[in-house]
Amino acid sequence: MRIIGGELKSRRIAFPKSKLTRPMTDRTKETVFNILGSLISRKHVLDLYAGSGSLGLEALSRGATDVTFVDKADWATRVIEKNLEGLDLGDKALVLQMDVFRAITKLEKDKRRYSLIFVDPPFNRSLVKKTLLRLDQSDIVAPFGQVVVGHSNHEPLPESLGALKLARTKKIGQASLSFLFRLESQDGETKSYISGEF
Repeated sequence: MRIIGGELKSRRIAFPKSKLTRPMTDRTKETVFNILGSLISRKHVLDLYAGSGSLGLEALSRGATDVTFVDKADWATRVIEKNLEGLDLGDKALVLQMDVFRAITKLEKDKRRYSLIFVDPPFNRSLVKKTLLRLDQSDIVAPFGQVVVGHSNHEPLPESLGALKLARTKKIGQASLSFLFRLESQDGETKSYISGEF
C-alpha cells in the first residue's frame, strides 16, 4: 500500500496481514480525499476502526494537524505505530488500542474535539449505525465537523440523527461513502457553504 497524495505521496505503508481487515481500496480512498479537498488542512482528525491507519496517514500527508488512531486489535495498532515511525509522524499522532465506544468515552473525558472523523468499520455488523448514533450525541465532533463513513451498500445509516446531517452518499461498487456534518453554532444558525464544498 502507498500514500496517494500530499507531501508523503508514493511512500509505502505496511498493512496487517489478516483476513479480519478489509482495506479501503485506493480508488475509494482517492474519492474520499478528492471530495474533502482543502478541508483536511490544519484539522484535528480521528480515525476510528483504523486498521493500518491509511486514512489518518493520508490526512497527515495532506496537512492535518494531528490524528488519533483507534483500533482494538493489537496487530493493527502495531502496524500503525510502525507506519508512524517509518514516516516520522509519531509526534503528530495518538494511538489508542481499545474498543471504539470506550475510546469515544475516553476522548470525551479528555475534552478532545475533532473536525474530521473517519468511520470505516467491518461491513454488515451494525457498527456503522451504532457508531454514528454514539457520535451524534458526543461533543468530540466539533461544530461544523465532518464525519466520513465507509459502509456496505446493504448497511443503511441511522434514519434519525440529531446534530449530524447527511450531505452526500456516493456508491463505489459494493461499497458506499457517506459524508455527514455537525451543523450547529452558538446562535443556532448553520452555514450553507459547508455542503456547498461538495
